[in-house]
Amino acid sequence: MEEKKAKELVFYHIGKIVKVINKNNSKNVDKKQKAVIEMWDNNIITCEIGNVNPKDDDFVIVRFNGLIQAQGVFMRPETVTDILSQEAGQQIWDKYKGFFDKSKPTHPFTG
Repeated sequence: MEEKKAKELVFYHIGKIVKVINKNNSKNVDKKQKAVIEMWDNNIITCEIGNVNPKDDDFVIVRFNGLIQAQGVFMRPETVTDILSQEAGQQIWDKYKGFFDKSKPTHPFTG
């Protein structure tokens, strides 16, 4: 029986910083700066923010790594790669959120 090798997948999504976790508000054991991030699809994640220094409420781009396997796609956030300007971030956020809102299933009786 031939075993299929998993394929790697890299993609990026927009998020908004809820709270930066750093030495001022935590005891950081691994010395890696992290942030709690609200993603465009209503998920909340915590991931490393690398060498960028976002502030609370900044719009950011998050790099995700994933594997495509027979069972489906498994993904995990890796790091923040970019901090967007407020204007660009809001435009992209609104576009993603608009897509998300349109794709939500509606209730058959109440719409």
